[in-house]
Amino acid sequence: MIRPMLLALLLALPAARAGPGLEARVEAGVERGVAFLLSRYDKSDGWGNALGNGVYGGVGKAYPYDAGPTALVCFALLKAGVEPDHEVLRKAFSFLRVKHRTPAVAYELSVELLAVLERSGAARGPDFRLAALRGKRSDQRFKRPVGSPIATKHWTWIVDLAGKLIGFQASNGGWRYYPKDFHSGGRSDVSSTQFALLALTTASRAGYDVPREVFQRARDYLIGSQAKSGPEVPRAIHVPGGEADARDRARGFPYIADSDVLAYRRISGGMTAAGVASLLLIREELGSDPEVEQAILDGYAWLGRYFTVKVNPGYAPFLAGSYHYTYLYALERCGDLGRREVLGGRSWFAEGARLLLSRQREDGAFPDPTCMNPEDVLGTAFALLYLTRASRPVSGR
Repeated sequence: MIRPMLLALLLALPAARAGPGLEARVEAGVERGVAFLLSRYDKSDGWGNALGNGVYGGVGKAYPYDAGPTALVCFALLKAGVEPDHEVLRKAFSFLRVKHRTPAVAYELSVELLAVLERSGAARGPDFRLAALRGKRSDQRFKRPVGSPIATKHWTWIVDLAGKLIGFQASNGGWRYYPKDFHSGGRSDVSSTQFALLALTTASRAGYDVPREVFQRARDYLIGSQAKSGPEVPRAIHVPGGEADARDRARGFPYIADSDVLAYRRISGGMTAAGVASLLLIREELGSDPEVEQAILDGYAWLGRYFTVKVNPGYAPFLAGSYHYTYLYALERCGDLGRREVLGGRSWFAEGARLLLSRQREDGAFPDPTCMNPEDVLGTAFALLYLTRASRPVSGR
């Protein structure tokens, strides 16, 4: 069931860090997780609605997501090597196209855009951001670039989703749920912003001409969201040509830095990994600048100082609304987008993989009791995105 490209990627895991036999266990775990998700598809409502226990920290209202679980599972299954023409995926994309072609919530827009891009082969096609191909991009965002492998029917859907998602960007540069500046607790949050940027940078790579100012405003929002100070610690990652004794400030990210809700201002591993991964994507679009580079290093410093895969750092174990496996997926993006196998002297992938595999149920599910319901479907989707190292193709490797 796993495509050859994914199998090669799993076999390429560094043996010294992954440990004997871990590659085979990961492959088997992915296969079982895929089988579980395929078995749970329902023709009437896809993989169901996301409902449940509120937002980060268990504070606030839970939002009903009608399209989100189905779009997320489609994305995860494709990343796990399920063929795009698999019967279940054909039905699932038909369900999304007919009932939820352009969802009303930023999270759903983002993951649906990612799923459609992945199904179209965009992540494996040419990178139209490269100078050699940039001239083939149209000045009009809705026109498919010359040489694109994306079918017209997919391109039209991508344009609709990306255009609506761009329109959801708040005046402060981030994203939240809806296209308005007023939301309870804050205008934007780092969580919504991470998925919007992952989707829009993937669309940009595929040739959709995202305005540069969209990324510039997002950059400024993220820089402004990071903690202003933190303890000085040894550098958490190796920087070629850097000083051997270099030190950085461990500065993390909260859910909403300027919120009037105390729980939203809490710094956590999930939001810090989301912030760092988002800045790595911004750097791919805008190029490097000293402020972004230091923000990334300081974010890695926080992750290295408080590193663990057992919980989302900053939250108690199994706390409802702490989104443990969503944190692990953000950690994967930090590692793979930043080309880092080690964070703070720890092999992040091997540790996280062992934990996930130890918690896999007999039926193949990876339930995450800290996320919204259906916790077995959503948890399995995020676990597969971690175990398959889903961000490697996005980063152009």
